[in-house]
Amino acid sequence: MILLLTSILVDWMVSSGLRKTDIRRYAVWNDIYGGEINADLVVLGNSQAWGSYNTFIMDSMLGLNTYNLGIDGHTLRYQLIRYETYRRFNPQPKVILLNVCFFGTFSIMADEAYDREQFFPYINDETLISQVAEAKHITWLDRHLPLYRYFGYREDFENGVSAFWGNSDFQDGGMHKGFRGNDNSWSSEGIPEKVCDSIDMKLVDELERFAENCDREKIKLVFVKYPMCYPILEHVGNLRESDSIFETVAGRYNMPILDFYHSDISRDSTNYYNYSHLNSKGAELFTIELCRKLDSIGIRNLL
Repeated sequence: MILLLTSILVDWMVSSGLRKTDIRRYAVWNDIYGGEINADLVVLGNSQAWGSYNTFIMDSMLGLNTYNLGIDGHTLRYQLIRYETYRRFNPQPKVILLNVCFFGTFSIMADEAYDREQFFPYINDETLISQVAEAKHITWLDRHLPLYRYFGYREDFENGVSAFWGNSDFQDGGMHKGFRGNDNSWSSEGIPEKVCDSIDMKLVDELERFAENCDREKIKLVFVKYPMCYPILEHVGNLRESDSIFETVAGRYNMPILDFYHSDISRDSTNYYNYSHLNSKGAELFTIELCRKLDSIGIRNLL
């Protein structure tokens, strides 16, 4: 009994601490569960989103309360799970920007267990955990045996304890309304000779349902085609197929598509730290141009 009670107490300390941090893995979830975001405009997407849609600039240029819900390394299904969780605790936004591209939106994930620890502090949220448990290998023991899920995650365990006792300075900390830029400079390492990820048709159906729900709820959904570093476009095998899907869904619900595939930003490698992610310089340029385009289609008139 002493061991069990001690485990329950330490589990509570670790999870409580992680729920207070601005560590990238937990910061957005913590804001979501805090229930005070109340954004006019939210951004959905993967790492391209959280590292490129600069909420400092968006708030300033658009005069709106914006928030970036980007989730690292995850395709559309998890982006929508995060949004659905957001909606349970926060008011409905007026505008949603969905970051889309030819491989990050519909790809079949090679390792769906990636970053599973981001869900650990919220293990008691049955609605969330039931949606991710199978893919993230979250077992009955993870959910019901105190501390069990933290075995093998020493850094997260230690960060949780440290945050519980008041530490707020962490190596991977520092997010502003879901955004954090990357100051690294261009590296050509890892540019593939060919990009042709298989399209998961189940995700296409989920996109269709999401667009339909936004239309029914009078939320303006905007597709934003991410400015990938230009040389990669020459190696994409499924560009036409993914574009056709975006255009079909957008046309059905009268949604705008903002296309940055062939922008000037995409032709300058100094705006990137790798072929698929803008660095801080590129993110600033991209966000400014994005805000101008949003202004030109009257986004602020929707409020």
